[in-house]
Amino acid sequence: MDRIKSILKYGYKLAIDVNADIFLIFTETGNTYYIFKEYLESIEDSQAQIKFNNNIYNEENCKKDYTGSNLKIIVSTPNEDTYFNLKNEKRIIPILMNYRNKYKTTMIKQAIIKLFENNIIKKGDLIVAILGLPKASGGTDTISIIEVNNYSPILKFYQFINSIEKIEGLVINEILDIAMELAVEGREGKPVGTIFVIGDTEKVLKMSSQLILNPFKCHKAIIFDKKVKGTIKELSTIDGAFIITEKGEVKSAGRYIECIGGNLNLPLGLGARHYAAAAISKHTDAIAITVSESGGIVRVFKDGEILVEINPNRLDDENSYIY
Repeated sequence: MDRIKSILKYGYKLAIDVNADIFLIFTETGNTYYIFKEYLESIEDSQAQIKFNNNIYNEENCKKDYTGSNLKIIVSTPNEDTYFNLKNEKRIIPILMNYRNKYKTTMIKQAIIKLFENNIIKKGDLIVAILGLPKASGGTDTISIIEVNNYSPILKFYQFINSIEKIEGLVINEILDIAMELAVEGREGKPVGTIFVIGDTEKVLKMSSQLILNPFKCHKAIIFDKKVKGTIKELSTIDGAFIITEKGEVKSAGRYIECIGGNLNLPLGLGARHYAAAAISKHTDAIAITVSESGGIVRVFKDGEILVEINPNRLDDENSYIY
């Protein structure tokens, strides 16, 4: 416990010294954060006593001293129970990770994606992170400094997200989360490949046809509903695309994309699923997201091109963002 407290103490001091924008804590159970909270409260109490003794006590000045400048404290966890408990804490921003990672650098990159999704960070921000071995109790053992400039491919994607309507951006982020979960976990231990088409739904439906009876027909299935997300995962093994409106309503599954690609400039080795995604994004205003069955790579297509490519199974690799 003393080791973890020391790591948190010196990591926090480092964040203030280097004028970091974000102090990021990873935790499974919440214990690491509560140790940090106790440390912060001890600083607050000691500073309040010093200021009181010097007759300059001021609650706002005291707060500024121990929190640094505009340092945001983010606490990241893959545990839903921990996340909901952390939401009651006033001085932090909790974020829920969609899946657990095997490597430390993977955890950091996944957290950066979530921070972009929630519009918490921007290009040029500096992050000091406290983390350790995933799923290991008391495994906190690392202080890391990350400059957001190093993540230009994902920056490009979120610059696009921030340029469109907010609700459509939220829908795309939700689908991206599902795609990354499928890429990492597969379905019942087996890898799956699928395609999601978001937006310009009327035109997309005209350029596609059902391969099977539509399981979403006559259902008001909204992508933010937990049961709907579970259904999508169950249906991810069937052939064809999921068609989703820019408002998040799932219109169809098992849809065959019929449009012809034309002049598509895609890397060699991509299959029919990727060409279909590129083609539909070129001939409509839709966004297409694919999960590759063979490599677990998630690709986002816009205007017939790959906007970003993410390998969530290899986020520990510097080449995990390709575009």
